[in-house]
Amino acid sequence: MRVVKHARKGAVNFGTHNGIFHCDEVVGIAILELAHMNISEKYVVRTRDTEILKNLYLVIDVGGGEYDHHMSNFNTRRPTGEKYASAGLVWRTFADEAIKNVMAEENVSMTRDELENLKAQIDIEIILPVDLEDNGEGKNKHRFSFIPDFLPSYLVKEPDFDECFEIVENVVVKILKATIKSMGMKIKIKTDLTRKLSQVENGILQIPAQNMTWTEIVVEHNKSHDNEVKFVMFPYPTGGWAAQAVPPSMEDEFGQLVPFPREWAGGNEKTLPEISGIKDATFCHNGRFFVRAKTKESVIKMCELAMNM
Repeated sequence: MRVVKHARKGAVNFGTHNGIFHCDEVVGIAILELAHMNISEKYVVRTRDTEILKNLYLVIDVGGGEYDHHMSNFNTRRPTGEKYASAGLVWRTFADEAIKNVMAEENVSMTRDELENLKAQIDIEIILPVDLEDNGEGKNKHRFSFIPDFLPSYLVKEPDFDECFEIVENVVVKILKATIKSMGMKIKIKTDLTRKLSQVENGILQIPAQNMTWTEIVVEHNKSHDNEVKFVMFPYPTGGWAAQAVPPSMEDEFGQLVPFPREWAGGNEKTLPEISGIKDATFCHNGRFFVRAKTKESVIKMCELAMNM
């Protein structure tokens, strides 16, 4: 989002203070940008001039308004007791829209419970450390600790803080968007997998795609279900089907509850059909945790043979 000296007519103009910038207001402005993705013309005005600020669409971290945490009587806190800074105040109000806009880019809609879960998770893991730092209540490294690195050097005679703010804010938008997408998809995957895990048959869980991150959820499910899921199968991106062995734990993530047969290791479409007895088997990894075949039925049979052996 561009930083401008004066508000642009017909556009949405956000405001924050000028001069040296901090993680707090940079992250706050980035949240506002994501929450207003459907508005093409939006700008940031950096100033402390109250006459300018009072005419802007929304102002954070300056001016004494709803999203400024610097007033002497300010003591707004999370239910868990931590004091808000501007980033947290903005997230509290605009997280819903930011999340919906970002997830819509992936054609993913979230239930109310999923959205609230994601909103709270991002607040705790991503936004809260920024607030704690700005309020002088915490100094742990966080996802946006790099922001001060974008400040101009003290050796620069005429530093352009606005230009630097614009550069780093655009970086933060990309990171925050990627974070929302990643954490949001994990929540959606957990919802989908929980439903699928209630329908497991013969130790094999079918998922829609190889890049559906299932390991942690399936391992956790197995803890309370007597390791019922031995293999996860899916359509292979380049054709055919594949299956992967479930590890016994996250600590032994490269192990297998049930490995594929030793004699299959390293087999390919020329050798594996004869070794396995499955005519369209095409591959078995040397580590015996991954197999492929031309058909879904053959991959199921490979898993069943492994379990029986």
